[in-house]
Amino acid sequence: MATKPFVPALTGLWLALAPWIAQAATYPQLVATKYEQGAALPEGVARPEPNFDDVDRSKLPEGARILSAARSASGRLWVVTDAGPFRSTPDGFEPLEVGPRHPEPGQPEVHWNTKVQIVTADPLGTIWVGTDRGVFLCDGEQWWQKLGGGDGVPYEDARHIHLAPNGDVWAATPAGVWRLRDGQFRYFAGKRWLPDDDAQAVWTDDKGRAWVATRTGTSCIEDRPTTLAEKAAHFERIVRERHDRRGYIASLHLRAPGDLTDPTFHVSDNDGLWTAMYVGAQALRYGATKDPAARAAAKKSMDALLDLERLSGIPGFPARAVVTDEEVEAGVRGFSTTAKVHAVGVDAKVWYRSPAVPGLWCKGDTSSDELDGHYFAWYLYHDLVADEAEKAEIAAVVRRVTDWILANNLTLVDHTGEKTRWGVWSPELINKHPLFYDLRPLNSIEILMFLKVAGHITGDPKYAEVADGLIKDHHYLLNSLMMRRAEGRNWPDINHSDDELLYLAYYPLLILEKDPAKRRILVQSIARTWEPIHGEQTIRAERSPFYNFVYGATTGRRCDVEDARETLRDWPWDLVSWTTRNSHRHDVRPRHEPGVRRINTTLDRVLSPAERTQARWNANPWRPDWGDDGREEADGVAFTLGYWMGVHHGFLSPDE
Repeated sequence: MATKPFVPALTGLWLALAPWIAQAATYPQLVATKYEQGAALPEGVARPEPNFDDVDRSKLPEGARILSAARSASGRLWVVTDAGPFRSTPDGFEPLEVGPRHPEPGQPEVHWNTKVQIVTADPLGTIWVGTDRGVFLCDGEQWWQKLGGGDGVPYEDARHIHLAPNGDVWAATPAGVWRLRDGQFRYFAGKRWLPDDDAQAVWTDDKGRAWVATRTGTSCIEDRPTTLAEKAAHFERIVRERHDRRGYIASLHLRAPGDLTDPTFHVSDNDGLWTAMYVGAQALRYGATKDPAARAAAKKSMDALLDLERLSGIPGFPARAVVTDEEVEAGVRGFSTTAKVHAVGVDAKVWYRSPAVPGLWCKGDTSSDELDGHYFAWYLYHDLVADEAEKAEIAAVVRRVTDWILANNLTLVDHTGEKTRWGVWSPELINKHPLFYDLRPLNSIEILMFLKVAGHITGDPKYAEVADGLIKDHHYLLNSLMMRRAEGRNWPDINHSDDELLYLAYYPLLILEKDPAKRRILVQSIARTWEPIHGEQTIRAERSPFYNFVYGATTGRRCDVEDARETLRDWPWDLVSWTTRNSHRHDVRPRHEPGVRRINTTLDRVLSPAERTQARWNANPWRPDWGDDGREEADGVAFTLGYWMGVHHGFLSPDE
């Protein structure tokens, strides 16, 4: 719950960007400021109170309270009261009959039990009628034309309508508010936008800001002229202020919903992966801008990433995460001295003391997810940021990790002396073992990427020889064509975390692979995951800037830049993981099917990021309801990685 107004600032951003940001074309960034009930609103802001002076109250039922009134082009007055709706006659008022009295051929029907809740008129004299079954546009006499869920109305129960001077239509509903602008509806619900969803009224002020009165407070929703570069700088500032734990970048736990004053670091299974993606984003930023701040940020987190291997005490094994005794004492979340590894048949604790550094805990059981991120970050930092000394440092770690995988029959062995639960890439396991064969397509692509990056960074030809053996003797390239394809696999079975890992692997592999024969198969592999295919759910429909730009950069094909740009613009300015609910909406359809994944209810389309909760690309963008009630803040890397990928490869201009 908000205790005071919070107005996200656009100031204090990268000074280095300021000269050209000032000249950049802007877009309208949606930002909300919430006020608790009783809190003072800015000077001059107040809910309009109409006086209804043109209504002859004596002709209405005695004691009826007027709720709204509107005059049609014909001059007839429509009035909604607590005793029902009425329409003027030469002698007074008559009860308003819902729908046309004498339907014309082909005229849409209006349900007889439709409840009229508000009326308002536009300058043309068209009456906009808010009902519990949608919004109707009426000529004041005979014609009723509905706007409902089939037209894109997010929620039909419109209890208040506001026609803004700029042409926007706003409607307050018991489940939030929606806006119609230039033919596009936008839905605002949940505490990202409102104190609560029980919206009572909506109006706009002379600055174009929308004000929403709810049961427990008031919210201001406004468009602020912004550039994507300013948004990227805003998220980087958030990382620098709150999300940097000695170079490791991850989400934060909030002690109270939306309260950013005293957050707690969360040490997760994926510290290495999240940090690697941040390194990748900053390396791409440096490659595009040569900004020293980008280099410094990338270097700090790259050093932390390298330390996961250097401090593990096992040459070639990167820990999942590391945490100091001081951090444990300070209450860092995610650490447990009793937690066990998940490797099958292994009974051992997952956290162990670092043999290299006193007072440091290392987390074992590192998965293929982590290694995917490491190689992605090593490649980008090496090629775009590193000086000669740093290249040698990275090469040493890459060699140790890759050689450790090769020495253990293409598996990752941790402090237990056994392979980790998911660190498996050997043909005996992913091609033949019933416990691991589902990993075949992704892990085949991963190990080919690992070996390609290792050969590129170290210059050692042995890694290419191993990769060629996997391709020729164990069909690893052909395995890649199975990605997101399996007999009987329906859309609920898709693992969106694997999609994120897949595109992290595709990027270096396809950028570095020059052999036309190998590229022919690899490009077909990525195309089968992204391009639309009848009856299958492919990645293209998700409108992800990261996936789209990886696809375009690695294949040279068109990649829906405008969809990616729109996703970036719609990405919430507020990174708190407020719960969003969309399963009740009237403009989407839920899909329910059995499947092996945990989330088997999704929507028939991917909604705008402004209307859903998605902190990273491993989340399912099709799910209708998700969030943790504002108890975490994301780090914004999902945005910056996609944004800087687009800028670096020329899909986006640095001036937008």
